[in-house]
Amino acid sequence: MKKLFSTILLFFLFHPVASSQRLIKTINSGWEFSLEGQNKSKTVNIPHTWNAKDAFKDDTEYFRGKGIYQKEISIPENWKDRSVFIKFEGANQETKVYVNDQFAGEHIGGYTSFVIEISNLLEFEDKNILRIEVDNSHNNDIPPLEADFNFYGGIYRDIELVVTGKSHFKLTGPEAGNLLIKTPEVSQKIATVSFQGEIVNPSKELYLQLEITDPLGNIVFKNTQSETSEKFSIRTEITNPQLWSPDTPNLYQLKAELIDRNSGEIQDSYISKFGCRWFEANPEKGFILNGKPIKLIGANRHQDFDNMGNAVPNSLHRKDYQMIKDMGSNFIRTAHYPQDSEVYKICDKLGLLVWTEIPVINDVTDSEAYHQNSVNMLREQILQLQNHPSIVFWGYMNEIFIRLVFTGNMPEADKAAKIKTSIELARKLEAETKKLDSSRLSVMALHDNNLYNTTGIADIPDVIGWNLYFGWYTQGLENLGKFLDEQHKKYPDRPILISEYGPGSDSRIQTNTPKPWDYSEAYQLKSHVSYLNQVIERDYMIGMAAWNFADFGSSGRQDSRPYINQKGLVNFDREPKDIYYYYKARLAKENSVFIAGGNFEHRFIEEGDSVNIKVFSSSPEVDVIIDDNEKLTTKAIDHIASFSIPLSEGTHLIKAISNGKEHQRKLQINFRDNLIERLSAKPIQVNIGSHSDFIDEETGEIWISDQEYFKNNFGFTGGKVYQQSENKFQGSASNIKLTTKEPLYQTMREGINKYTFDVPKGKYRISLLMTEPNRKASKQSIYNLGSETLENTEGSRIFDILINGKLVESNLNLAADYGILTAVELNYTVFTATGLEINFRSISGEPILSGIRIEKL
Repeated sequence: MKKLFSTILLFFLFHPVASSQRLIKTINSGWEFSLEGQNKSKTVNIPHTWNAKDAFKDDTEYFRGKGIYQKEISIPENWKDRSVFIKFEGANQETKVYVNDQFAGEHIGGYTSFVIEISNLLEFEDKNILRIEVDNSHNNDIPPLEADFNFYGGIYRDIELVVTGKSHFKLTGPEAGNLLIKTPEVSQKIATVSFQGEIVNPSKELYLQLEITDPLGNIVFKNTQSETSEKFSIRTEITNPQLWSPDTPNLYQLKAELIDRNSGEIQDSYISKFGCRWFEANPEKGFILNGKPIKLIGANRHQDFDNMGNAVPNSLHRKDYQMIKDMGSNFIRTAHYPQDSEVYKICDKLGLLVWTEIPVINDVTDSEAYHQNSVNMLREQILQLQNHPSIVFWGYMNEIFIRLVFTGNMPEADKAAKIKTSIELARKLEAETKKLDSSRLSVMALHDNNLYNTTGIADIPDVIGWNLYFGWYTQGLENLGKFLDEQHKKYPDRPILISEYGPGSDSRIQTNTPKPWDYSEAYQLKSHVSYLNQVIERDYMIGMAAWNFADFGSSGRQDSRPYINQKGLVNFDREPKDIYYYYKARLAKENSVFIAGGNFEHRFIEEGDSVNIKVFSSSPEVDVIIDDNEKLTTKAIDHIASFSIPLSEGTHLIKAISNGKEHQRKLQINFRDNLIERLSAKPIQVNIGSHSDFIDEETGEIWISDQEYFKNNFGFTGGKVYQQSENKFQGSASNIKLTTKEPLYQTMREGINKYTFDVPKGKYRISLLMTEPNRKASKQSIYNLGSETLENTEGSRIFDILINGKLVESNLNLAADYGILTAVELNYTVFTATGLEINFRSISGEPILSGIRIEKL
């Protein structure tokens, strides 16, 4: 009889009944949603945010408050003897859960998972009402306090019901159901694997069965043991482990099951991938992975998407990270918060090394609650994500002193207090990081200021990331290397990398003469090439992460596309910019060739000038074939082959060939000298005060770069390019109301005397585009100035406009007549026998002009 019992027991252990094992059910669909204070509701599916649209509207702040989700669910009778949980992958930022109007639990923080047990609140074989209140209001005790990204509200990641047996692996708490897999010792010959967790309702009748399979699915470890205590820890070794790396992202799988020895039923199950690798950050040799140096090159990534906000499905997360890997990256920083749990699985599978961080950014509140919430976020990040081999950095602060530097009127005592509390918090976070996971590196990101060094906060983490924008916020691309060498010399034992870099760019703005702050794709390319060269040539540099993989939402931004941070390698909708293809040519292992200028296929040049063409290539030499006729060959420098080709007017087919790969593009060449002759067929549109062409996405029209007047042509006389500040090359970075063509209005010529077109006799429509860029400009009408002399009226800009000597605008005051930073278009129809001359006559201040369009009627 005893022998028979043992046989039955072994049968149950190795052929368990599956009827009670863990059930995970997504409940994303069909929620009734309303905002607090609004009577109307609507049906939504999760992922969902209420800020996908309002964060991108003029003259309004996006809603930050409480949203209420409600759903009716049926619970089957056979769940009565089981445990039922609700799991959130992320909800921003304070969440309260009610079941049948009874409080079930709450969570603080918008970027990590949490689990709430609801077993005792359910009505079985009946309808149950789930009500979830989510609040993204500003709270001084919850990070982030402020940042250059939107704090979208809502249940913006998946929501699940999880059903287990009454005995089960612990799901609640900071781990959110994760059981810890650690690899404390790894080498080429052996890897130590530690597996630990907790069991709720342990029993002598339970067995824990554990199985580990290698990347090919072969079982390398199997173990069964009786479990009578809450906590367990199992340790084993894998010989000759298949190591994880960006080139060979080998993943092992661990499966654990809790089995009832009497019935053979699986009470609960847990499956997780893990990897075997070791690494270090060496202050002289850079990053070392599995004993070999590797330069980390990649990007930061925000989680939002055009027209979706942060409510992004897993399919788009996968697309993003596949694009990041395809461009040759081996590194990603999930700035500035933990991202969807699916993201880290994707990085494990693709082979992307990860810096993940909590949202302690820009500022710290000196309160016990803020400090504790920060520590809790760090605990949740580490305990939930620790199994992922892709993660090598735990980050916990970003530019934490930036407000001290840029808030000019902050009293010194307040600054000292802010520094003190920030350092105290950094020490707490560092201690908690090492307590939970000493195998990985701690890191914080700093902005370009010596305060981080003098206060000692930069000495707390293992690694320092510098957010550096030389050639953008700070002058001189070439100063990057000088800065890095200086830091390395002063702090030789400190491993460093560049955690952010890169200028803004707008695919509508194209030029062959890039300059800082022109938002052109050409300047973005120039900047990134310079940074890559300066980092790669320095062995001590761990690596670099471009800011940002994709353009992202930021309601405070006033760039050429308002409410969007445009430093992405791809647009908000993930359409690649030129720079994405450059990285692919330079970094990816597969051969590639790409002719730059997908948005620059219409070129306006002087007759006799050559056309500049850049080809990105993974190979050292590139052939270009023009119109299937002429062939040119040149060397690629920094993976860019530059050609200067004389082309006639008209359409030309350009083919680039490199190492068996081919890319082609059609170019439409237009001679600027001939534009006036062709006015009857096509208007002339000039982007006044700019060296760049602007492509109107809505109409396809091209507003060409400005030029000075010369006889028998067109151009400006007098004035200067408007500059908002000395550090910026040209224009205003402010949002221009009542237009989607901000770049056209943001650049302008100030103090202009006249604009001339030597057109033939005929009837023409003239359109003048302008805006008042000075926020302090006087809004007073000239008729209300009283006895003041116009010349002494501070901030006034009043001028007349004359066309061929005829007054068409008298005492024009853009601020008073239309409003500051507002798009103004003035149209006139005239007949001329002697050409067109538009004069701007100052009454007070300097006349200003942003664009001009001439159309022959």
